[in-house]
Amino acid sequence: MTETAHPSPAQGKTTKDGLRLIVHADDFGLSERVNDGVVDAHLNGILTSTSIMACAPAFGHAVTLAKATPSLDIGVHLTLIEERPLTDPAKVPSLVDETGHFHKHITVFAKRYFRGLINPEEVRLELDAQITRIREAGLEISHLDSHQHVHMLPGILKVAQDLGAKHGIAPMRLPRERVSPYMLSSPGGLSRIAQQLVLNHFCRRARQRFGPTTDRFAGFYYGGKLDTDALLRVVSSLPETGSCELMCHPGEDDPASEKLHWGYAWANELSALKNASVAAEIERRGIRLISYRNLTA
Repeated sequence: MTETAHPSPAQGKTTKDGLRLIVHADDFGLSERVNDGVVDAHLNGILTSTSIMACAPAFGHAVTLAKATPSLDIGVHLTLIEERPLTDPAKVPSLVDETGHFHKHITVFAKRYFRGLINPEEVRLELDAQITRIREAGLEISHLDSHQHVHMLPGILKVAQDLGAKHGIAPMRLPRERVSPYMLSSPGGLSRIAQQLVLNHFCRRARQRFGPTTDRFAGFYYGGKLDTDALLRVVSSLPETGSCELMCHPGEDDPASEKLHWGYAWANELSALKNASVAAEIERRGIRLISYRNLTA
């Protein structure tokens, strides 16, 4: 599938009532291997959109690739977990640990947040710096989402929405994934479902305050482990109508990655997104591939 082929599953088959699907890669900028995989999945697979991490190590490389691939939709992957802030750590002490990096996981951040140990003005300062860096790099931003969905915490969401208004970015991810039968048959799946239900709780609380977003979301359950079989199960379970974002994490194989502790299978996800059987299933169902750029069109 080539760069110009993304709309093809809809041609001649999908009506205005059919499903519009955003296939979205998180973590653009995390590493050069991830960056190359994201672009490969877009040019040679079904990927339509990604979001860039302004404070990640390979940000400059991601910017170069994005400018060379104008058909790839770019959002902001707001980051308050694990990476190093753009802001001087001394100015955002509630957001960092003793090493000057963000706290290591959303569970650590959330515990501090609910204990009142996260300063919302420090969050505002850092996230504003991230959006500003991406804008100053010359990239057109279509939407906001976040690393480990931290923007769904109520106070963080308010900051993100304020910054979206400031920077003229209205669309935002609402990561509410419904529990599907295939999730119940997977070993160890119950713990992931429990995490999703917690996330869904925050999504329900926030839904009435959201601007443009998709009707549905998929991909949390298989986060970092979306191989071809799993992707086919997800696609077969997508709704018939409306709009949906499918989150994924493609990348090239990188045995030297500093993020191996995540347990992500980046290369498997890249292979799945380029698999002909997946593209055929999308075409069979008459799904129209879109991006956040044309979500409201």
